[in-house]
Amino acid sequence: MKKNFPMIVFSCMTAVVLLICIYRSLPREDVAEKAPEVADAVSGAEGIQMDVPLEGTSTADVTPGTVAPADVALEVEEKDAAVAVDATPETKETETETAWEIETARTTETEWENETEWDETRRVALTFDDGPHPVYTVKLLDGLAERGVQATFFVIGENIPGNEEIIARMDQEGHLIGNHTYDHVKITDLSVEEACEQVEKTSALVKEITGKDTEYVRPPFGSWRKDLECSFEMIPVLWDVDPLDWTTCNVSDVVRRVLEAVEPDDIILLHDYYESSVDAALLIVDALTEQGYTFVTVDELILE
Repeated sequence: MKKNFPMIVFSCMTAVVLLICIYRSLPREDVAEKAPEVADAVSGAEGIQMDVPLEGTSTADVTPGTVAPADVALEVEEKDAAVAVDATPETKETETETAWEIETARTTETEWENETEWDETRRVALTFDDGPHPVYTVKLLDGLAERGVQATFFVIGENIPGNEEIIARMDQEGHLIGNHTYDHVKITDLSVEEACEQVEKTSALVKEITGKDTEYVRPPFGSWRKDLECSFEMIPVLWDVDPLDWTTCNVSDVVRRVLEAVEPDDIILLHDYYESSVDAALLIVDALTEQGYTFVTVDELILE
């Protein structure tokens, strides 16, 4: 036994050495060496973002290193809230701008309506004395018809014979026919009887054509007798703007004089017995129309 003891010890030591070698050759994971990597993974997991899991996924189904569904939902809600908070000023600003645009549009529309109503009150009456003229009055009627404008004609009785069709056309196209005496005389220089005869003769000629008396009278030279009582009611009509068109053939001067002086509800005095006056009248109509004026007959101004 003693002789074999060294061999036994040697064999045992050899076996131990072999076991140690075998053990070292086996694969194993060194926790100490892997500890830094694990720490990094845990730290990085806090910043991991993932899609919201499908419905039915539980916390147990989430592998290490990912965010649990509850955490994801909470994180999504927080992000949505943050987005909503961030978007609130812009949204409010957009809503404010939209409201401002709507209010501006409404205000502009209201102002436009008010301005339109105001423009409709800017009326003016065009009146013409001394006609009818066989050429110039017709030219004037044509121009007024093209523009849809009505005027007032104070006619002279002695100019009516031979121009009955012109008088009829005046009435048919909506113009008002007034009286300018028969011979263009100054009423205040006549007796009551003579004065009445002047207006009654002219009125009779007009009534024969139109069936209407000439209730509106423009006394020549603006001279009227308040005590004048004839066979029909008469309303004297004077004027507000007189460009003295009968003193010049300069169309531009006549237009300028009228446009510089005219105001709403004015009565403009012109003459349809002169071509330059007719040309000026149509230019005046165009200019005042652009300024927002509407044209009426004198009865519309006087009776209101």
